Amino acid sequence: MCLTECLSASRLTELLQRAQTARVGVMGDLALDGYWTADMTRSLLSRETPRFPRPIVNERYAPGAGGNVAQNLSALGVAEVHAFSVLGEDWRGEILRRELAARSVAVAACLRSARRSTPTYIKPVLVGYEAQQEDSRLDFENPEPLDRDLEDALIAEVASGVGQLDALVVADQFEVNGVVTDRVREALIAMAQEHARTVFVVDSRRRIADFRGMVLKPNWVEATRALDPQGKPRSDTPCLDEVGVVARALSEQARRPVCVTLGGAGAFVWDGGPVFVPAAPVRPPLDPVGAGDAFVAALATGLGCGATPREAAAFANLAAAVTVEKLGETGTATPDEIRARYALAEAMR
Repeated sequence: MCLTECLSASRLTELLQRAQTARVGVMGDLALDGYWTADMTRSLLSRETPRFPRPIVNERYAPGAGGNVAQNLSALGVAEVHAFSVLGEDWRGEILRRELAARSVAVAACLRSARRSTPTYIKPVLVGYEAQQEDSRLDFENPEPLDRDLEDALIAEVASGVGQLDALVVADQFEVNGVVTDRVREALIAMAQEHARTVFVVDSRRRIADFRGMVLKPNWVEATRALDPQGKPRSDTPCLDEVGVVARALSEQARRPVCVTLGGAGAFVWDGGPVFVPAAPVRPPLDPVGAGDAFVAALATGLGCGATPREAAAFANLAAAVTVEKLGETGTATPDEIRARYALAEAMR
């Protein structure tokens, strides 16, 4: 089977056109990715300590975690992208809001609090005369759970806007002290039941099985861990029958379709029955960082624009295939790039 058998060219054109009037939100864990370049040829031994400092000569920033999902939605041509989260009143939060706004992501519903730290991942890169290497990453995290009043404020923000959205991505990406707490999750489940027109799509690393009434998008490891928290996948390349058993069980729990991503193989959809959606063609070298964010952004966009789960998964595979060829960055996929990838898939049939 080829990806083009799951999504026709005319339907791809229709989905891309509908995205131009769509409204999609991202609710959950947003982060800032920072890239600091240290020129070690400028480093002089410190007088205070017997160490060589890292002379930072360049810094750049980009949205990470759920923020990367948001920028992928914008790159796809979605008319309105809204972000819902709680950030810190710190310099990192200001940069994240600026970077999101620069990518046409609405940040009015991103709350700020002095009791929160804006999650940030600083990636220092040491460069020399003819070489470079990454130094240890610097992570800004929240040492405490989200306070109850901030939970209430975040729930209220989502509740006030969700009815106007075609789709909402729940980005539950932090294993501890993220913004998708138990109370927030239960509120989202109630909203999904109340707003049947809005498609809820969940990407959760550790708690995917706890969501109901929403489309689930785990990878293979997350899906198997959801059913057996202490177990491990029996294979990195499972047979489709094995994936089907897991996907069906999760779908019956959630009462919604499930899309299990399988890396370079593609995706497996359970929507009342099994559907395998092959991956789009790619050309090495590849960088898989951020591919899952691109996938869930396109999946939610497709579903919000009226695609079937099978069509939406094929659309998402196209977006992910574009991004994995963008080395050293959490890339995005534009409509033109997706059309070109579809043409490549057709040519390789």
